[in-house]
Amino acid sequence: MTLGSLLEDAERRRLSVIAYGASAAAVADRFETRNATVERRPLPADAPAEFVVVRDAGFRGAIGSETLETFLSPPIRRPWDLDSLSPAYRALFDLLDDAVFASLNRRQLLATAREFEDRAYRVGHGTLRVGFQSASAFRAQEEVYRWLVAETDLDVHVYVAPEDARGVDRDRWPVTFHTEPAEEIGRYWFLVFDGAGDDERTFSLVAEEHEDGKYYGFWTYDPATVERAIEALI
Repeated sequence: MTLGSLLEDAERRRLSVIAYGASAAAVADRFETRNATVERRPLPADAPAEFVVVRDAGFRGAIGSETLETFLSPPIRRPWDLDSLSPAYRALFDLLDDAVFASLNRRQLLATAREFEDRAYRVGHGTLRVGFQSASAFRAQEEVYRWLVAETDLDVHVYVAPEDARGVDRDRWPVTFHTEPAEEIGRYWFLVFDGAGDDERTFSLVAEEHEDGKYYGFWTYDPATVERAIEALI
């Protein structure tokens, strides 16, 4: 089992995005995923604003086109500031569960990581496994992870490529570092949380950098998929 195989499996879970209204369709056109089809329909006469519907085997949910636009150019907050974001924006991450994005930029991926760091913080315990591709990328998140460790009982495991291990002062960190050689480390940006034993709280985010600053990835709350992600890392 590898993180790459999880991405391949996610592509097989098909989604449908239905855009109601011209502006919603324009936003949907930028909604690049590998496992979603986009359909355009006129805005119903009684609709108060343009919106997008997401379906899989059945109706999954609907979101205003302005909220989806915010995801494409997201605000960056620290986890302890996320309460200032609108409930609709935060609900978007549940709506887009299992969408395989063909081209996430670094800002979109960081905003998504912040959402899931906050979810782990709210649980407050359990095991959170994170990989940032390089020691320098991890050091850029030092403030956030110091706060998570200080404010919770989370068991945080950080994965760093072996060639970067010398760039991390392990004695400064009350986390478990993993630097053993593995195909997954350095290739993927990931967050995997076991939900502290609660299947309703698990998540995994996996993204692979295909070109400088452009990522291909997905996130899921499916407990079986999260368990497979954990198995790929331990």
